[in-house]
Amino acid sequence: MAPKQSIEERRPLPEDLLAVAEEEERKTHDGQLIIYLGYASGVGKTYTMLQDALAWRKEGVDVIIGYVETHGRPETDALAARFEIVPPIRTEYQGLQLVEMDTDAIVERRPKMVLVDELAHTNAPGMRHTKRFQDVVDLLHEGISVCTTVNIQHVESLNDSVAQITGIRMTETIPDTVFTAADMIRLIDLPTEELQGRLRAGKVYVQDMAEQAIERFFSTENLLALRQIALRYVAQITDRLMISRMRARAIPGPWPAGERLLVGIRPGPTADQMVRAAYKLADRFQADWIVLSVGTESEQNLTDQERKWIEGAMETARELGGRIVRYRGGDVASEILRYARQHNVTMIMLGKPRGLDIFLSPVYRIMVRSKGVDLFLFEPKKPVSIPIHRQLPQLLSVDFAVSAVLIGLVTIANYLLRGMFSPSNLLIIQLLPVIVTALFLRRGTAVATAVVSIFIFDIMFVEPYYTLGVSDWQYFISFIGYVVIALIISSLATRLRYLLPQIWRSEAKAEAIAVLSRDLMNVRERKEIFSSLYQHMRQFGDGSFAIFVPGIGGLHVEVGDPGYPYSPKEVSIAQWVYDNGRDAGMGSDTLPSGMGYYVPIKVHRVVYGVLACAFKNPAEMLTPENKEILQTMAYLSALAIERAE
Repeated sequence: MAPKQSIEERRPLPEDLLAVAEEEERKTHDGQLIIYLGYASGVGKTYTMLQDALAWRKEGVDVIIGYVETHGRPETDALAARFEIVPPIRTEYQGLQLVEMDTDAIVERRPKMVLVDELAHTNAPGMRHTKRFQDVVDLLHEGISVCTTVNIQHVESLNDSVAQITGIRMTETIPDTVFTAADMIRLIDLPTEELQGRLRAGKVYVQDMAEQAIERFFSTENLLALRQIALRYVAQITDRLMISRMRARAIPGPWPAGERLLVGIRPGPTADQMVRAAYKLADRFQADWIVLSVGTESEQNLTDQERKWIEGAMETARELGGRIVRYRGGDVASEILRYARQHNVTMIMLGKPRGLDIFLSPVYRIMVRSKGVDLFLFEPKKPVSIPIHRQLPQLLSVDFAVSAVLIGLVTIANYLLRGMFSPSNLLIIQLLPVIVTALFLRRGTAVATAVVSIFIFDIMFVEPYYTLGVSDWQYFISFIGYVVIALIISSLATRLRYLLPQIWRSEAKAEAIAVLSRDLMNVRERKEIFSSLYQHMRQFGDGSFAIFVPGIGGLHVEVGDPGYPYSPKEVSIAQWVYDNGRDAGMGSDTLPSGMGYYVPIKVHRVVYGVLACAFKNPAEMLTPENKEILQTMAYLSALAIERAE
């Protein structure tokens, strides 16, 4: 039975509806993209694509071949010969005859569907685009549907994993966005024994090369690992599609289609240990995992140590491949459960409650309300010191002390005014502490204030005096109104108080990226792109900035502040970032002794430069969220350079 949802949870999120609307709009203008995905050469991607195309042609679909590589296989040659083929472009480069797909001729022919083999192919120098998948995107924008083939080792996000398994790093990769935007992905699967049998029979390579291929890339261990990666990758894409549909239609979760682990952390000495334990648990279940931190009003003024704890845990999660989510909210348990239901979370990991408020802790409320979700409680393996304010019951908080003072002051004032005003007017005055606590303190404090005020007013100002009896039942209705007013005001105030800062930060992030994207669309020269990026970085925070680009003898500064620390040490860190395509410097675990934080301006494994930031307050600015913004801005600039060239 699905857990009961609140009205807000049953309502689809605006951004999810917008994503669905944009997808529907795209489908009305662009062609469809169908990807035939295999885990290795020889599994039958091209042959299956040609067979499907014949079936579509029988149904009246205008299908032609834009580019198909048959590798001299007789069965594939026979199928390809039955289609109209757009003549390819033949060009010479360094004495070699290269054959490339003629995108313009295909657009002029305007078929309903075109077959394009080897999506990850790198085009010959002088062609319009560097990569074939970019030509495919052009065809889709022209309204022409494309069927294409690719192997799993060419997926950008899997490049490191494939290199670790096979010992071969693929230089031709495709961004994951191409796969997530596909209308259909057909996994062409074949048992590893059958693939090796095809190799030995000479159906993939000539027989002299087959044994060498089996000993190297096509070993049983490699093929099994690549096959598992391909199956898992398709499952992940399907899972993302399912979640987007669930969220757009506000379908309650979880659906047990795939495991997803949510880790709720709070500022404390065990936060980093929890993240590492969550990584191990997710790896055991082969699950996606998310690290969620809900900031409450009481945690707005964290100590330096608490801020280091939470930032360190978030940085660890980012390095281990977890997704980072940070919310602000009035109730930790409600926010964790809301996120879990909207994102099809099947497992939740929380810290084991300790201290005096076990039954008042968010863990207990999540345990009671998390129907259909497995709950894991983390216990640190080493003894840790928990701050005393996190062990005390919430009933002993400062909020309740403030509430007690307000109730006392108003009660004294009413006692002095009892002979001058009627009880109904005194009741309005007694309502003031309820309104104040509802506006400025927590919801639980407001409700408790309302209840205590009711009892005090009943005892002090309602006949018979100094008893809990009520002679006029109209006061009983007023007392109920006390609690209702407290709940309504506190709910509205809490939502505004906690969500407005989050909205402001989200708007600031969206505006920074959107303005940069708009400005980059109007520039075509690399120097202008770097200059535009530099100007936006100066507005990002208080500090000094620079952009390093390659030149004769190493990196040099293309544009930057005179006050940037251009020491040999900082330049060497920037050079490392350029050579390795990874961020480094202060705020990271790589070369953290530097004064600046460095981000590669990279797209499709090509690094065009290095973005350098030396903030005056790095502890405040180099948060995981700000690092993601910097990396996004660098990525957008790299895309603009690639487009311009």
